[in-house]
Amino acid sequence: MNAPALRARVRDAWPLFAAYVGLAILYSWQASERVTPTLFSDEIEFTQVSRSIAETGRATIRGADAPSVSLYEYLAAPAWWIDDVSTAYGAIKFLGVLLMTATIFPAYALARLLVSRPSAVLAALGAIVAPALSYSPFLVEEPLAYPVSTLALLLIARAGLSTTRRSAGLALGVCLLAIFVRTQLAVLLVVLAIVLLARAWRGERLRSWRATWTAGDWVGGTVLLIGLAVVLSAELGRRSTSWYVATSSFKDRMLEYGLWAVGALAIGLGVIPLIAGLVALVRPRAELRDPATSTFVVLMASSLAAFGLYTAVKAAYISTELSIVIAERNLIYLTPLLFIGTALVLERRTISLFATVTATAFSVYLVATTPYALDTYPNYETHGLAIAAFANRIPKWPAETIETAFVLLALGSGLAVLTLRYLRSPRVAAAVAATVGGFALAWSLTAEIYAANGERGAADQQYAALPKPPDWVDNTTGRQSAIFVGQGISDTNAFWQLEFWNSSIRWFWGVDGSTPRGVTPNLLRPDGTLGPADLGAQFAVASKGVAIAAPRVTTVADYVLYRLGGEPVRLRETTAGVQADGWMSSEASYTRYDVEGLGRGFVKVTLSRVAACFPQLEPADAVVTVGAVGVNRFDQPGIARVTDRRETEVKVCEPNPVVLRVPAEPWRVEISLSPTFVPAELDSTLPDRRELGAKLVVETVPGSG
Repeated sequence: MNAPALRARVRDAWPLFAAYVGLAILYSWQASERVTPTLFSDEIEFTQVSRSIAETGRATIRGADAPSVSLYEYLAAPAWWIDDVSTAYGAIKFLGVLLMTATIFPAYALARLLVSRPSAVLAALGAIVAPALSYSPFLVEEPLAYPVSTLALLLIARAGLSTTRRSAGLALGVCLLAIFVRTQLAVLLVVLAIVLLARAWRGERLRSWRATWTAGDWVGGTVLLIGLAVVLSAELGRRSTSWYVATSSFKDRMLEYGLWAVGALAIGLGVIPLIAGLVALVRPRAELRDPATSTFVVLMASSLAAFGLYTAVKAAYISTELSIVIAERNLIYLTPLLFIGTALVLERRTISLFATVTATAFSVYLVATTPYALDTYPNYETHGLAIAAFANRIPKWPAETIETAFVLLALGSGLAVLTLRYLRSPRVAAAVAATVGGFALAWSLTAEIYAANGERGAADQQYAALPKPPDWVDNTTGRQSAIFVGQGISDTNAFWQLEFWNSSIRWFWGVDGSTPRGVTPNLLRPDGTLGPADLGAQFAVASKGVAIAAPRVTTVADYVLYRLGGEPVRLRETTAGVQADGWMSSEASYTRYDVEGLGRGFVKVTLSRVAACFPQLEPADAVVTVGAVGVNRFDQPGIARVTDRRETEVKVCEPNPVVLRVPAEPWRVEISLSPTFVPAELDSTLPDRRELGAKLVVETVPGSG
């Protein structure tokens, strides 16, 4: 390459690299402000898998083979070779920023198939100032999936323009690679197939063949396509539970929740890219003779259909299993295409009146019917709606005003696009196009910044509640192996944070089954010995309600660190069925395994309702049973022999103590109480909707008999 050509390449490329560096700096700063993960259990699973790859070369979660692995987890794995968790976490966040911001390059290359360099730069910028970029510091697949998807779309477009097998093979290879990044990207194979079929359809061979078709041939072909669609749907239903459930029973939810996702995406991008992107699909016949234009129309239409259908199915299925979500996150891969379509419309100004009016009406419907989720900011599933939260929290607009503003935005966007159709002065048209494009970029970046701000606030809130430093277990143990033993885990976020920041904790036990995705250990003997007993853990971390018969090293917040020295875990005492604030519901228990020095004595069980002075609350009946500890048929603790039993009335505003005799061997107290109450139902000003029985306090009185 000669010097003038090289200088020309550099001159053309520098805006892209400047934008990449500038925005990467912004997003890196945002990432540095996000001090801890908040999306659980997704981010902890990513951490577990990538850590295991770094340590053993195998993708596992707590020692078991991971059900699925993303290529991004392999890319992030080397960061965990850094001993300091905070530094390793920062390195992965920075990697995510660099990868996701790199979407600007394939987006630009795709746009250059259609438009001039300035318009392509506009489209490429739109791809990386979108609210989706606020996902870049998350330990999830999106930071890699977003640029890989855009690269795949670029190669699919090139395959649609080329007649060589090499281009189709390259596109197929990247589409297959994309599946290993995020399984949702399997829809790119559908897009590739449609684009290649469209290329073949336009080819001379099929064109000559179609010329011989009769009306009956066209009808038969249409019926055949419908039949193939039915067969394909049935096969997908056989292989995919979500597809079967959604398409067979919840088509109405698919439509409604799918449109919510499109509406959230449109709002986050400023509506203009959706309207202009849809208008870009309707091209004059003269433009469709251009292979690049016709290929892009097919690419965009098939992508809208494929990603839209996937999102609708997933949102409908999730609503039956977990909760109703606005699944915009699954549509972010359309963002580069929408901005490229916008650049095409702004540059060519061949705008269909019917398409513009239809797209504007559709957008008005979307922004008026999509829930704004103002109470759930930040909302990980829909960062586009952060702009609605911005309007609600900064100028303090109510939902009605926000809806009016969005409707006016949609109408104004449609009018701005339509205005370009009638402008005759190239200079005026260029100024209007630049204004429209600049507005969309500014709006999108504002939404991204406020989405990132919300996620930063959520991280700050969780981090503030953590012990300092959060990796205190690693620091204290010197990263030697530790086991977590807990019960009554109601705040799962605190538990996930403990696991994330302390990689030395390798096993997770929940004596009452409440430890998220943990193991319920077997009780091997009535003395409190738990199994498996051959783990060889050097330390144990016990949560509130669990005490271990081992030397205590330190106490941090509600956790106690014990030194095991490779010995089996043996419990001293446990409380089950009691929440962090001391309240039990209808059943609870206390088990004393270590009775050395206690002898025969008594236990005082207090079922307090001092904090429940509701005048309309009736007394409850309770049964308190004490007996020797036994190992039941499930290898869990139970009462082998009852030694004492009391029935008592639990009165409002009173402590309600009960005293029972205990044996001189390991013993257990079991409490049952009925009926329970819900504070929020007795006092509408209270937010507590738990079913509560009483505050439980168990006190031993050694050597009293």
